[in-house]
Amino acid sequence: MKNLIVYFSWSNNTKNLVEDLNTEFKYDVVRVEREKPYSRDYNTCAYVEAKEEVEKHIHPAIKKLNVDFNSYDNTLLFFPIWWYTFPMPIGTFVEELKDYKGNIYVFANSYTNDPKYMENSMRDLRSINKNINFVEGLFNKSTKNHIDFIKKI
Repeated sequence: MKNLIVYFSWSNNTKNLVEDLNTEFKYDVVRVEREKPYSRDYNTCAYVEAKEEVEKHIHPAIKKLNVDFNSYDNTLLFFPIWWYTFPMPIGTFVEELKDYKGNIYVFANSYTNDPKYMENSMRDLRSINKNINFVEGLFNKSTKNHIDFIKKI
């Protein structure tokens, strides 16, 4: 089985999690980045840019990902929760996958521990592309929990 990690991170919390757990696996890693970067100011990013994207279902342009996704059996997708679901660049990423045949394991983190956020994210991801097999991974768990879970994939 060949696995790939794809992640989005604005504050680098998700990036740090991915780096920590990938010391165990050494998988290929791809970062999803908005073509026009979000503001470095938290309030502008969160309460203006990200909020507008979620409210209007805008999937912003992302930087080109030079990856043959179908050469991977599984994609491990990591992101923070923004406005009760995934950040909208993740929506763009999923749109661009089109005919991906592998599994996408979803891992989310949030400052609040409401499991509804993971439910929202899974529902919203599936609504973008019904042909992709999204598998619920972990929500708000430790690096060790992630490593233990990923070893079972």
